[in-house]
Amino acid sequence: MGIQLGVLESNKVLLHKILDILGNVYEENKKIIDPISVIHIKTIDQAIDFIKFEFPEFLIINMDDKKLDSMQLLEVIESDPWLHSTGLIILYEKVLENRSQLLNELNIMSFLKEDEINYQLPKILKIILTNTQVLVQKDLYKTILEKRSGSFEIENDPSIVTSYVNIITSTLLNEKYINQNKAHGLRIALTELLMNGIEHGNCEITFEEKSAFLTSGGNINELIHRKCKNSEIAKRRVYLDYEFTEDLLKFTIRDDGDGFDHSKQNYNPENEEDLLREHGRGIFMTEMFVESLTYNDKGNEATILVKTDKESKSIPVGFVDQKELHVKAGDIIFKQGDKSNHLYYIVKGIYEIEVQGKKIAELKPSDIFLGEMSFLLNNVRVAAVKAKTDGILIEIAKNSFINIIKKYPNYGLFLSKLLAKRLEKTNELKVLST
Repeated sequence: MGIQLGVLESNKVLLHKILDILGNVYEENKKIIDPISVIHIKTIDQAIDFIKFEFPEFLIINMDDKKLDSMQLLEVIESDPWLHSTGLIILYEKVLENRSQLLNELNIMSFLKEDEINYQLPKILKIILTNTQVLVQKDLYKTILEKRSGSFEIENDPSIVTSYVNIITSTLLNEKYINQNKAHGLRIALTELLMNGIEHGNCEITFEEKSAFLTSGGNINELIHRKCKNSEIAKRRVYLDYEFTEDLLKFTIRDDGDGFDHSKQNYNPENEEDLLREHGRGIFMTEMFVESLTYNDKGNEATILVKTDKESKSIPVGFVDQKELHVKAGDIIFKQGDKSNHLYYIVKGIYEIEVQGKKIAELKPSDIFLGEMSFLLNNVRVAAVKAKTDGILIEIAKNSFINIIKKYPNYGLFLSKLLAKRLEKTNELKVLST
């Protein structure tokens, strides 16, 4: 299944620049990137229809395009949780402060200034497109496993740190591991530790050296770029390992530097001298947003633990008037052989799928529905479903579902695409097992 990417841009020069970059990234990485369908969107109405009915993986939006009211589109996306899975790449020229609250609620992969497109967009696209199967798309293999884990290798370029961090936090939001507040804190913590690994670990920039450079009017990106002119420093990397379970998120950040004595690092916000520092408060800020922060003896590897959020996910507007079921661990949602009179939208909880008494899979809020296949085909239930944990379901009867589809036709298309992806993954499993 290919990747669908939309570009909302009226400036033909900028549009062709983006398309050329996309083409180059695909050609250089086509062995590991799925085929890409690029759609040029010319009006906001087209953009709204595109995201409502196509559910694209990614959308590039120029916030400063005067011919397009991008804020209207973002408000539509924000209003419906079903649209939050699309990853957004935001282009801008001016400050985004007056739009920051809305942007914080969305699935932003990266913010990119227009004058940085030639240098940064290829890197950002490569990161996002080559990791689509790992993190962004829902994968049946991952839902069967008890944990999800992997790693990234990051070069000494601060401009791409944000993209890696946003891929992780946006995925955790979409998969309902964390809420918006926890995602904000995790972004800060990961960014601080990754930047520390680049600045102080790999590039060997001391506190005093950074202070002097910033005081003279320089910026940290420029100082890192200077350091990386040394080939030995340039080839060093920062490694980000992650492991997700239902209760805990674990991240380990390691650099190729000599380490540091973390026991001597301290920051006291009640100390006026510390409060006026231009930098040096990263460890203090990280500890504010995580359950624990530990270092190895060498000081070149940090591990943070973050508890998952157990709160309910948002309910799509079309389902808010439907019956809400609060279930307890061990409750039977339906039995194998029952009539399929209802479809269930998963708000909260973990649900075990059993055939002939044997557990074959688990479903979570990121899987969206329970019992959709037999419901739509008018068959009896081919499996039983039991609540593994306490949870919340939205029960939708057939006549209600038909009325919802009439009012929100994009929901029907969303369900069709969801079923197609599940069938595709099931077929892949069958092929692998033969």
